[in-house]
Amino acid sequence: MNHSARIARLLVASAALAFPALLLLGALRLVLSHQFLRYEYTRPGFPADPYGLTTEDRIALGYYAIDYLLNGEEIEFLSSLILSPEQCLSAYKNEGACPMFSGAALGHMEDVKYITNLAFAFGLASAIAACATVILARRSAAYRRAILRGLHLGSMLTLAVLMSLAVIAAATWDRAFDAFHDLFFTAGTWRFPFSDTLIRLYPERLFVDAAIAIIALVALPCLLVLLLHARKSPK
Repeated sequence: MNHSARIARLLVASAALAFPALLLLGALRLVLSHQFLRYEYTRPGFPADPYGLTTEDRIALGYYAIDYLLNGEEIEFLSSLILSPEQCLSAYKNEGACPMFSGAALGHMEDVKYITNLAFAFGLASAIAACATVILARRSAAYRRAILRGLHLGSMLTLAVLMSLAVIAAATWDRAFDAFHDLFFTAGTWRFPFSDTLIRLYPERLFVDAAIAIIALVALPCLLVLLLHARKSPK
């Protein structure tokens, strides 16, 4: 195999891996936003907090965890937050003050931030690989064809994986939800009572909707790539 052929195969692999990775991390970033959280809190049918947080309370308080995941602050960013007496449950009062998050919730948020940082670091590496791929593509029409093959392959594989995950999640959401958390977090560190502020702000329905949004945001560009490839392919 000559040098150009090896580069072409490398470009196929790079495009096939970097494209879905960038789509996934882009979708994750859109979901980890004030706009998505506000949409969820205000849309019809989103479950109300059975312990009394209003929609306005959730909007005001819910942004903090998202900001923590995306900024460079330590856990004190969250541990210093205090709920008002009207928002607080008596079980969480501490000498007159009511911490917004319990100690267990703070520990979980540290774990979530660590995973989030790893994910976005991988996204940065994928972006660098994509830039290098584009630069190489300018040198040869064969390289550009290799990248298109990689995009096509990556799109097909991504859609196959998404369809499999969607079927599994739809059939056994609770087990899939538990398996996902057990994969990334130590057992017993991510389960909280419904009265915990973390669950009051981020109920399970939010994660269901986030998963649907991520699947859609990743699947649609992949479908577009397959459609464009089919239109350009010889009859």
